[in-house]
Amino acid sequence: MKQLFIAITFTLLSFIVSAQEQDAEATYPKLPALNLQMADGSALSTQDLLGQPYILHFWATWCPYCKKLQPALQKINDMGVKVIAVSFKEDDDATPAKALSDRGYTFKTAVKADATAQQLGIRGTPTTLFVNKEGNVIWLTNTSNPEDTNLHLKARTLLHSISEQ
Repeated sequence: MKQLFIAITFTLLSFIVSAQEQDAEATYPKLPALNLQMADGSALSTQDLLGQPYILHFWATWCPYCKKLQPALQKINDMGVKVIAVSFKEDDDATPAKALSDRGYTFKTAVKADATAQQLGIRGTPTTLFVNKEGNVIWLTNTSNPEDTNLHLKARTLLHSISEQ
């Protein structure tokens, strides 16, 4: 688990702009521009999300740890921080958006995101990225514990940045 975190961190760090161009706010790794295919057939670019914080939750329908975490992510989504479920490592007949809506979750769902996960060095589920309004990853976690204090602390950090706008 620690090796996965280190690998992902180094991958994300490789996308940071040069040190001379960074200001104090940009001390976190910059998320590269991602184009996600949404379950409803639309496309979503992370570039369009700049100016608002959000969470990318990499998961799979078969992952019991993801299912355990998702109620907490729904609460965070309901508080005002957009959660985007990014489905990867799925069987061909999987219906991730339906699986989420059947469980009462309302967050948007990106599908067929294996290439995106690979681009970021994400190999396991769940992997959840907390992205601030500048597009920087402020926290990456593999937790499945819905009561994880860091999960709620980082969510409040993102929520606080919304109220400052």
